[in-house]
Amino acid sequence: MKTVVLFGDSNTRGYVPGTDAERFPPEVRWPGRLAGILGDGWDVIAEGLNGRTATFERADSEGRNGLPYFLPCLATHQPVDVVVIFLGTNDVNFLDDDRVARCIQRLVRIARSSETGPGWGPPKVLVVCPPPFAGHALGPSFAELEDCEVLDLDGVASYPVVNDDLEHLDADGHAAVARAVADRLLA
Repeated sequence: MKTVVLFGDSNTRGYVPGTDAERFPPEVRWPGRLAGILGDGWDVIAEGLNGRTATFERADSEGRNGLPYFLPCLATHQPVDVVVIFLGTNDVNFLDDDRVARCIQRLVRIARSSETGPGWGPPKVLVVCPPPFAGHALGPSFAELEDCEVLDLDGVASYPVVNDDLEHLDADGHAAVARAVADRLLA
């Protein structure tokens, strides 16, 4: 059995676009769809939190900084074969695109030195780059990340505009992300 931890924000949690924090049912969310694609040989653990940032403490809400929780999260689910980091959408509210990528790189370094993988080694790391939205295209900055694989969602999925909501996947987007992540994990 392989373990994959999906460390993300509201898109990993399944936030329904244009709502007041409603969630898609588990079978619609990309983590649930991913589990269905991967099958019984995988334990898919969704660690999604609305408003989570990579390493930035938000002034408007407590407990959204992913950095202090990241290593304990990996240790909790040890051994972790792969950690998938899907963050950045909230970070652009506070940081420029290049700095967002540097924050993601910090999480990658923590994962790669964490000894939370099989045999006390490092887990593999897949970073999922959010699709372009609201004038931000994180792909070029994320392409520079080191010691991980990067899946850029540009052209794979998009954040449709629903009731002025610019940053959440719809059901089709969840399906597309699940397929793309599965393709990387099974390659």
